[in-house]
Amino acid sequence: MQPPFRLSLALRLAALFLGLILIVLAAESWLAWRNARERTLADAQEHLLGIAATLVRAAERRWSERPDEVRADIEFQATSPGHRATLLTDGQGRILAAHRRDWEGLSLPDVLPSLSLPLPPPALDALRWQIQGDAMLLAVPWMLPETADTAPGTPPGWLILSYDFHTLLAQRLAEHRRALAWHAALPVSVMLLLGLYIHYRGARPLETLTRALRAVASPGGYRPPELDGAIPEVRALGEAIARTMAALARQQERLRQLDVAIDASPAQLVITDTQPAILYVNRAFTEVTGYRADEVLGKNPRLLQSGKTPRETYLDLWTHLKNGRRWSGEFINRRKDGKEYVEFAHIAPVFDDEGSITHYVAVKHDITEQQRLSERLSYLLTHDPLTGLANRQLLLERIALRLVQGQHSHESFALIVFDLDHFAAINDRLGSHAGDAILRRIAHTLVHRLTNCDTIARLESDEFAVLTDAQPSASKATELAWELARTIAHDLDRSTQPLLAERFPPTRLTVSTGIVVFPDEFGNAQEVLAAAALALQHALQSQEPGAIRLYESLSADLLARRGTIEQGLRAALAGSDEHRLEVHYQGQFDAARRLIGAEALLRFTHARLGRIPPSECIAVAERSELIFLLGAWVLRRALSDAMRWRQELHWDGTLSVNVSAHGLRDPDFVDRVLALLAETGYPAQRLVLELKETTALSYLGGLERVMRRLAEAGVRWSIDDFGTGIFGPHYLARLPLSEIKIDQSFIQRAPHETRTQRLIHAMVEMAGAFSFRTIAEGVEDDDQLLTLRAYPELVLQGWRLARPEPAEAFAQRLAQAAGQR
Repeated sequence: MQPPFRLSLALRLAALFLGLILIVLAAESWLAWRNARERTLADAQEHLLGIAATLVRAAERRWSERPDEVRADIEFQATSPGHRATLLTDGQGRILAAHRRDWEGLSLPDVLPSLSLPLPPPALDALRWQIQGDAMLLAVPWMLPETADTAPGTPPGWLILSYDFHTLLAQRLAEHRRALAWHAALPVSVMLLLGLYIHYRGARPLETLTRALRAVASPGGYRPPELDGAIPEVRALGEAIARTMAALARQQERLRQLDVAIDASPAQLVITDTQPAILYVNRAFTEVTGYRADEVLGKNPRLLQSGKTPRETYLDLWTHLKNGRRWSGEFINRRKDGKEYVEFAHIAPVFDDEGSITHYVAVKHDITEQQRLSERLSYLLTHDPLTGLANRQLLLERIALRLVQGQHSHESFALIVFDLDHFAAINDRLGSHAGDAILRRIAHTLVHRLTNCDTIARLESDEFAVLTDAQPSASKATELAWELARTIAHDLDRSTQPLLAERFPPTRLTVSTGIVVFPDEFGNAQEVLAAAALALQHALQSQEPGAIRLYESLSADLLARRGTIEQGLRAALAGSDEHRLEVHYQGQFDAARRLIGAEALLRFTHARLGRIPPSECIAVAERSELIFLLGAWVLRRALSDAMRWRQELHWDGTLSVNVSAHGLRDPDFVDRVLALLAETGYPAQRLVLELKETTALSYLGGLERVMRRLAEAGVRWSIDDFGTGIFGPHYLARLPLSEIKIDQSFIQRAPHETRTQRLIHAMVEMAGAFSFRTIAEGVEDDDQLLTLRAYPELVLQGWRLARPEPAEAFAQRLAQAAGQR
């Protein structure tokens, strides 16, 4: 479209200035005319007064003797410019002399009817002025001289002069117009020259700049114009615009790159307003949901809801967002084709300069496959892949739960462990395929014989375990074990004897059994399982087919040992030098072998029993409620050492301290930790509290509150022995975790087992999805180091890198590391 015609900027400015000058000149002319008129009027009045004074003196002196001379003077006035009338009257208004002889003898109203004067004049100084239009009239009293013809007391008469001062005014205005013309010629010429100057030095360069700026939207973009002839200010403006356009071009390029990056990102990006209505989605969103951008823009994100996300999730989401806080969590949504998927979302509010929320930004990840992998991983971590039964770790967790339940309700439970006699010989002669078939058959028999409330597990090879949900006595537990062993043997005899008869002596298969009833005298699940294994070992050692043994009770020696350890711990905590409590530190290294962290480990040396294993020491402390004092002692000593290294060696690594399950029951645990941090001055952000996975599951309800209170203070949390329980992604997203430690059993098997390598890969990927730090503990040889080299993000800990050592030795290691830097 052709733009409408417009005058150039220079012409517009020149016209504006010229108009202003004309207005000023017009105002000046009007003021000059007004001043000229006033001056002309004043001059005319002065002139009339002079003439009047002359005529009055002449009349008063010569009228009686030489009236003709007076008439001649009056007639002479008629020849002056602007003259209208000159009259001389007596006291009654009769005209004695005038500029016209025919007026003599007439009365004043006859010739000047519009003039009203008092007759006779009231006094000789009573002047009368009358101005009508351009005419000016002056009446001056005069006294007739006393003669023989005039009676004494004759009243004075009037001398009347009337002049038109328009002629004088016209002369003066003509002079003013000539001066004004010369006066106006100069500014008009200056304005024209100024207009030309502005046009060539300012307007034309500005129009050139305007055309260049209009070209910004064109494919060629902005090109700086030539402004050599412009004034310095316009050239400076052009240079500033050129720099601004260059900066805008760079910003547009960055925005384009950012747009490409966002569109190519595998994460879904959704931007909404506060309604909320969708304003923007990237390509990943359309690929995951199946909706095109034009199908969702302007709509509420609830169109993705499947109805399976808990209502509490949305309440928590909006509570955070309305309070200006970020939120992270999971949604179960539905794609356009109706298929459900799980996504993990990070949603944050966007604020304006006044602090008001204007938009919401959501970054979401489709974790459906990841969750399936995690569920599969969790299943493999807790179940036997051959039989589908629970594995050792899951059994230990269930035993731990039964222990807690029994300690609170005073109920008893039974753990029954089975072992198939002569299974190794069957495997050797018939091969692993036949052996696997027998194991699956045993699992099938147990599952169909027991209820869903009982836990059935395969411990290893041909060893199975049953954890009962009932509360049997020792006799009932033995009876149940005998029935199960008989059922297994009978079922195996029917299903496998034809196979075995071909290549194996026709001997009937039997099952040996070990039984333990708990929780009496047991402190943890490992002890219960160890007692059942001991009973099974006694059954196997008896050489009796299908032998059954019941674990009786703890030996007196073991009870005495526990008492001795407890007394030693109490004395050491009280400050006794006879027994020694220490904290050793094991380094944690990144892929470049840099020392970035340390784990504090308890060491207790009894004066008579010598070095006590940490697990035994902790178990005794938990039974005697010493765990609270012992945990506080370890934490204080570790924080003090770490703070000293921080001040003296400028070490900024993390300090990891294990937290006991029983220690978390302390109602003052959070306050105790915060007080120790304040006492030592150690930064909370560098402290990592480690929880065993089974502990976290056992105390999940109260644990979450404790973890969140400390996390708000900056303390970080880690899950130790990760992979040995059933800690799924739901718990990882629910708890304020920062780190997971892969159990050492996976690290030790990784060089030789492809399946274990896959499990480690899955755990690393899952930790990365939650932005957790991942530690591989138990690294003990070069093969393990070589295997873990595939994961540079792993933090490594183990004897191959550094053994636990006292605080002084660890400080020397830190000093050497600082010197190498």
